[in-house]
Amino acid sequence: MNNFPTRSLETPTRNTQVPVYLTSKPQEENRILQWWYRLAAPPEPARSASFKEMERFRRGTAGSQIILALYLLLITSVFASFVGTNEYLIPIVIGSAIALTVATVLNRLGQITLAGTLVVLTFAAFPMLSIVSTPGGLSMLVLPLFALLVLPLLCAASFLPPGWVFVVALGNCLFTWFSLTVLPRTAELDAILAIAFAGIMLPIIFSQFIVSIVAYAWVQGTTRALIRANHAEEIARLEHDLGLQAAESAQQKQQLEASVQQIVETHIRVANGDWSARVPLTRENILWQISGPLNNLLARTQRWRQEAEQLQQARMAIQQVRNENEQLRRALGGNPMQNPPRSTTLKGWRDDRDHSY
Repeated sequence: MNNFPTRSLETPTRNTQVPVYLTSKPQEENRILQWWYRLAAPPEPARSASFKEMERFRRGTAGSQIILALYLLLITSVFASFVGTNEYLIPIVIGSAIALTVATVLNRLGQITLAGTLVVLTFAAFPMLSIVSTPGGLSMLVLPLFALLVLPLLCAASFLPPGWVFVVALGNCLFTWFSLTVLPRTAELDAILAIAFAGIMLPIIFSQFIVSIVAYAWVQGTTRALIRANHAEEIARLEHDLGLQAAESAQQKQQLEASVQQIVETHIRVANGDWSARVPLTRENILWQISGPLNNLLARTQRWRQEAEQLQQARMAIQQVRNENEQLRRALGGNPMQNPPRSTTLKGWRDDRDHSY
């Protein structure tokens, strides 16, 4: 009853090597049961589902296995109904089959508790109705049917919360006491009960509570195992995420160090007079907000220096013309006849231009 489908862990979408324990595929289910799970078991929840949803999925899957076994029991009972003396057994089997079919549909739809309740009631009523409807009253041949009362215990343990198995066991014990004390009995069984009532009643009651305790312990152990597995899966997923974060942090640190080194090298080149130096970082880089404005500042500074150099060259050219004019004036001395026309010098050209107006 533990062969329920396990969840497969999805591979993370990050382009990073994933640990083996998160990518290894779970062991494949028994192929004989796979088709039955698709018909009777509830749909498998998502990987991100809560533990409550996963527990409901486990109960529904384990219950689908119980349902399959109950179908086999009903098929066996059909043959027994033809050779037996109980004429009501065939309607009881048909009614149980119909109720079990409805429970299968409900279980597939995810209504686990409702399906489990229907299964428990059906297979509590199946042996009870068979016992009550025995022709001629209870006889020694009917006593083995009380063993079938363990079926609703197994159904309750698979479908319902663990504590309900004791409630079903108590109901079975009350029915057993009622059947052996109130219902009509054959003379043979009546004589035996008068002598050994406790010897017949107590084993049935003990078997009910022993099965209940074992089923309860099994369900509790399975639940605790699932809780530990869920915690282990969360821890594994957390370790994996932490590993990815550490790898990303190391990569970002390496990128940051390289980017800082490029910025330092650019400052060194600028300090050495290379104003064409730029920080070669793209927009995807973490230091783009620093390198982008720095490159803009360097480009503007380089343009300002070029303009300043051009202005300085123009000033030097003007000064050179002035010096040449001054040297020419001094060379001519004070001889007015030898003085060139005013318009031949830069200053005279300016004076002539002013007088022309």
